[in-house]
Amino acid sequence: MVAPLLIVVPLLAMASPPHSTAADVSSAHVQRGFVVAEVRCKHCHFLIRSNRKIGPGLLGVFDRAPTISGVPFARWDAEALDRWLTNPRAVKPNTEMRTPPIAKRDRADVIAWMATNY
Repeated sequence: MVAPLLIVVPLLAMASPPHSTAADVSSAHVQRGFVVAEVRCKHCHFLIRSNRKIGPGLLGVFDRAPTISGVPFARWDAEALDRWLTNPRAVKPNTEMRTPPIAKRDRADVIAWMATNY
């Protein structure tokens, strides 16, 4: 009975995708990022248009200067987006964006999607 377990554990480890980082823009992370954005962001943001909904559209946000006054970033790069998505109110107190915590992997995948979403 022990032998099959020894085979299955390494196979499960190989099947599990590695956690993405903010700089990872592989297609699997980009696709997963779009799915996460569909679930987490679509209620307040347009995903593939720049039009304003409740919040600004997310098309072309990556590498663009923020349009939110009082945000301390020159542009929305991976680090700035990660800080913002981790806790928008820590970046800009009294911001209207309210979001439940987003897991690190989900944030990284959304950022990967945003980085390719021009």
